[in-house]
Amino acid sequence: MKQKILALLNELNHGLVEREQTLQTALLTVLAGENLVLIGPPGTGKSLIARRIAESFAHENDNSYFEYLLTKFSTPEEIFGPLSISELKADRFKRNTAGYLPSVKIAFLDEIFKASSSILNALLTILNERLYHNGATAQKVPLQALIAASNELPTDQEELNALYDRFLVRSFVDYVRDENLLRLFEHTEEPNVQTPITADDLAHIKNTVQGVTIPPEIAEVIQTIWIAHKDSFKEDRREYLSDRRLKKVLHLLRVSAVTNGRSELDLSDVLLLKDCLWNHQENALKVRELILKTLQRYSRLVPKQAALENDLPLYEFDDDGKTLIPVLHSLHSRARLAPTPTNVGASLARETLSRETKKTGQLNAKERGYKGLGTAEDPILIENVQDLMGLDGIGQKGYYFLQTADIDCTVITTWSDINLQGHYDGGGHFVQYQRGALFQGIQAKSSVKNLELRGLNLAKNVAGSHIEWCKSDKSLINDNATDCTITACQSGSSLILNMVKNCTIRDCSLVMYEEFDIFSSIGSFGFFGGVSKDRNLDGISRTLANSTVERCLVTGEGEVDLHDYDYKFYGVTRTCDASTIRQCAIGRVELKDAGWGGRITNDIKNNSTLENNISIDSNPATQNDEKKDGKSISPALFNQRYFEHTLGWDFQSVWQWDDQKNHPVLRSVGANAKAASPAKPTAPQADTVDLLTQQIHANIWL
Repeated sequence: MKQKILALLNELNHGLVEREQTLQTALLTVLAGENLVLIGPPGTGKSLIARRIAESFAHENDNSYFEYLLTKFSTPEEIFGPLSISELKADRFKRNTAGYLPSVKIAFLDEIFKASSSILNALLTILNERLYHNGATAQKVPLQALIAASNELPTDQEELNALYDRFLVRSFVDYVRDENLLRLFEHTEEPNVQTPITADDLAHIKNTVQGVTIPPEIAEVIQTIWIAHKDSFKEDRREYLSDRRLKKVLHLLRVSAVTNGRSELDLSDVLLLKDCLWNHQENALKVRELILKTLQRYSRLVPKQAALENDLPLYEFDDDGKTLIPVLHSLHSRARLAPTPTNVGASLARETLSRETKKTGQLNAKERGYKGLGTAEDPILIENVQDLMGLDGIGQKGYYFLQTADIDCTVITTWSDINLQGHYDGGGHFVQYQRGALFQGIQAKSSVKNLELRGLNLAKNVAGSHIEWCKSDKSLINDNATDCTITACQSGSSLILNMVKNCTIRDCSLVMYEEFDIFSSIGSFGFFGGVSKDRNLDGISRTLANSTVERCLVTGEGEVDLHDYDYKFYGVTRTCDASTIRQCAIGRVELKDAGWGGRITNDIKNNSTLENNISIDSNPATQNDEKKDGKSISPALFNQRYFEHTLGWDFQSVWQWDDQKNHPVLRSVGANAKAASPAKPTAPQADTVDLLTQQIHANIWL
């Protein structure tokens, strides 16, 4: 079956340009007996795709395919057939459906969302139950799949929501990119399908799919995606996931496994959810990122299979000619991956973005000199130091930005003060400089994620923003944070140097590395903040006010030099004012010529709550107060079991245990994150490959 489908896809793609992925998606959807909607501007070949898919099935008669262009004036007779005159004479309302939609195997309706209410109501039962109410009779419809097309998605039209929800799979079709326009000049003939899908093939798929199993790990991945989706879009009523959709997508994934010759699902099948779990175009990229981020956490390095599809190389040398890196293959494109599961997701995201959204420079640019429209699905690309420095002019307009490469700013002699009002995705890359902060301020309703700062703070001040999966070898925020959420971030000094007010900080870590030196780790603003003036260093911040800190780690991996015994170290914060600190942990911290001010905090004000916090017992308790010092834990109990079951830390998607360092580490932070567990190699070996890469390589639908 797999080889037959590959041959069929090759035939269907004959003469088409940049339609490979759409044809793959459409064919899989039809094989699964589900419905597909193609979205794109006029003249992009949506109807041509539907016809070729119809031609790929061996039909018993000439009436197995129905196609129609709907307008707001279309009548039910045009779609479902004319009324039977003889039945009317017998006082029965019945249509002659032969040759019309209720009698065919595959149908294509163009401009589907212009359907009138009378057509719409009949379509609902056809799409879902495969029934057509022909007068007083419920007529079974042989429809294998309905392919629909539209120039745009329905917006603010609640009467169309039920119809739109019937399409399990949604796929964009855009104009051919500029660099491939010459391919349209070539004369091509319509393909002659030699290997059509037969009724026996469909029966085989239907019978075999019942035996496809879902391994516990894959079930956990799907469940994690489902829950994360609901959490991500809990304030967006347009996005919802029904139980019916879950059952349908599981069937689709099982069909993917069967047609790939497998008896169980794998990670690559789950990637197909990227076309099934969004309702509105602006959320499509967010859903893909969510899926990819989850998949990368479950990937790992595994022994390379002896033979992979197309016998393509698994590795190639990086631009330096020395570093061997894995290569992601698909049927029609290649994208290089960094040598860790973390960057598999980042590279997949970039490949998906480049393949499924148009990036044609000025033709698709919102700002002169940049690529991209600045929307969530088509972000402005930050490709080099010039693009980054230009944010001082366009960074305050609410755009979405995506960094596509590591950026070394050491060539910059005068730094621009950049204030961000928008959404910045580092794409798993880093920005490097020797002092200061990348952003002077991150303003309300903004976000930053997936970014590593080397020699830089992320920002001096942040307000009303969301920051996640970011890393700095200095303080992350060099002064104050107000009305923010900060999640899964790591710093090399105080996470927020000064004041935290009305914030929630979850799953963050301060790791002071070997030979930690306070003056080199605070950052350029440090001497004007809490360290020099107040002679202290705090793990999370100097002051917490009306904030929550939970499941955060503060630890050292060497000796911490504060230069002067008058300096004090506070594990979480010096002052806890009307705030909550819970389920936090202080690992081993060795202080040189300095003292502890409090393992958790020193000063508790205004009914603050401190609960279930711990410290390894080699850190001295200073106040004989378990709330301020945290519960002392023996190194023998300072392990994953205690963190996971007593403190409630998430070791499925956020944390993992590092046996060598004997403390938890975040699964993926910033650029080029290394897998923490010794069982997970940080570099590819000649006989290993990333699991997700290998499975995508072998999946004919990706």
